Amino acid sequence: MISGILLAAGESKRMGGAFKPLMKWGKTTVIAACIKNLRQTRLDEIIVVLGHRESEVRARLAGSGVIYAINPDYKKGMISSIKTGIAAASPGTDAFLIALVDQPMVTSGIINRLVIIHGDNPESRITVPVYQGKHGHPIIISKGYEPAIMALDDDAPEGLRSFIDSHRDEITEVEVGSSVILEDIDTPEDYERYARPVEPVYEYHKWHP
Repeated sequence: MISGILLAAGESKRMGGAFKPLMKWGKTTVIAACIKNLRQTRLDEIIVVLGHRESEVRARLAGSGVIYAINPDYKKGMISSIKTGIAAASPGTDAFLIALVDQPMVTSGIINRLVIIHGDNPESRITVPVYQGKHGHPIIISKGYEPAIMALDDDAPEGLRSFIDSHRDEITEVEVGSSVILEDIDTPEDYERYARPVEPVYEYHKWHP
């Protein structure tokens, strides 16, 4: 069993006043697109970690069939949200897939490839997507690391990176053939660049059903 954890608790401070999860993405929103990509995989459950404007996000996602985990300490950063998601996962889960709300570009095909490879390899401990030698997201971490993750400092500026770096010998690298695992939406310029290719598809179907 692998639990998907979508981190969506932040304040989108670098977005110039816009709130990233609810920004338009084709005919839907950024967060809804991420959830759709996760749902179209072999993940056993999807946990969405919310914090900033959480009631508004939940209202917009009504009927999405996900589990919500509210992080009251979301201002402390990503580690606190990862801990919140892990705590909300089913007791029987074997691993956690950590996904970012600022990566709606990461397709269900990429996610499923990671899930299948991790699940089919009993020796898998940490599974990481790779493009041209560089590690990206989402990543899968076996439940055996839960105590170590829960003991991490919430305020660590490097987030989960130092933990992953300290377990390099236990990483399964999965070449995915796409740079989207390295890209995310941090700024209005990022959003404009990544959302633009999605929009014509929406407009076409809108006017040509």
